[in-house]
Amino acid sequence: MTVKDGDFIKVDYTESVDGRVISTTNRDVAMNNDIYEDGVEYGPTLIVVGSGDVVAGFKDELIGKEIGITGSVEVPPEKAYGVRDPENVELISLTKFKKERPEIGMRVSVDGKMGTLTRIIGRKARIDYNHVLADKTVKFDYTIVERIEERQEKLENLIRIFAEIDLKAEILEGDVAEIESPWEMSYYKEWPMIRRGVAEMAMRLLNLKEVRYIESHKLTPTVTSQLVSPPSKSEEAEEAQEAETVAEAPAPEDQS
Repeated sequence: MTVKDGDFIKVDYTESVDGRVISTTNRDVAMNNDIYEDGVEYGPTLIVVGSGDVVAGFKDELIGKEIGITGSVEVPPEKAYGVRDPENVELISLTKFKKERPEIGMRVSVDGKMGTLTRIIGRKARIDYNHVLADKTVKFDYTIVERIEERQEKLENLIRIFAEIDLKAEILEGDVAEIESPWEMSYYKEWPMIRRGVAEMAMRLLNLKEVRYIESHKLTPTVTSQLVSPPSKSEEAEEAQEAETVAEAPAPEDQS
């Protein structure tokens, strides 16, 4: 069977622009191209075909391909990261940066929009909101490793990829999913948005009617300690005397 819209597949791929590798799922390729990052989990990544998690041109390339195939495709700007719009630029006051020191080339967020600071003019900064790879043809070298068939496994992979954490999950009768969420997750300010996003994606892609998050609390092992007083001077003297007596005692004669 070939890949189609809606499939959950795992893909190894390397993405490059103008002959320069910009991202990869392969650890060795990352190290050889000086883009290796500690903490990143390398290996085949989950792609839900048609969900928008890869550029349109790469998605089009994957559809109709056999599982296990290796290929390569060059994606033009209009099907990759877009064609640069000269109007998608604005000047903002440097006071917007507050304590942060603005520098040319830095990525910034302005009123919820991500852009690149391209120029400083007096007390103004020019922000370009076009994608940093706009106008670029992007090459993908890939291998389609496997297709995930079981709905339970699809749910677990969705959580792992989009929440970036392994959480215990189960699909119950009536197309209801329960996801165990340790209470510590409430400390992460991004968690409410991630939780909602995973739930909506799971319901849409896995035909679930409801997703429930179960907050879990577990006892942690307790450590007990006992204060032990140091021996008195008289006790230390007695112990030293006993040690000397043992050391001076004659060795037992050999009875053989």
